[in-house]
Amino acid sequence: MSCPMKLLGHRPMAFHDLDEREGHMFVYVLVLAGIIGFPISSFAQFVDKGEYVVVARGTRLCASVAQGVPSAMLDPEKLFWRVASDVRTNGTQTVAPFVFETAYDRKSGETTINARKYDQDYATLFKRDPEYQGRFLMVSPKDNQVEATVELCGREK
Repeated sequence: MSCPMKLLGHRPMAFHDLDEREGHMFVYVLVLAGIIGFPISSFAQFVDKGEYVVVARGTRLCASVAQGVPSAMLDPEKLFWRVASDVRTNGTQTVAPFVFETAYDRKSGETTINARKYDQDYATLFKRDPEYQGRFLMVSPKDNQVEATVELCGREK
């Protein structure tokens, strides 16, 4: 097997200079690197920035039913937030609250689940929950009160 940086005459070896087997192996290595690298890139959804945590835009966060759900929430299992902005200089990010609703179609007899915007978007700070790993506190930047305890949606509780 020849090295891809081997000199052929006066120029470095290029991809088209590889024989068929070496070319296929090179492509397999590139695809494998992409497959392995893709899940690793999902770990960058949360980045600690000193006192607060930066959550990637578009991340969906669900209320942690086990702990820290405000008693004013009607059904916390149906409520989720989507991070709608990048972090601002003061550490806040905009979140959009949504609620899952079930709708029954009387003609077809089918029940569908839809996400409906629950309230207006608002700014919040994210901090790590000191008691539970993988959970975050949504803190009001106005009065520093904890609004909710959240975690990534879809995790087993």
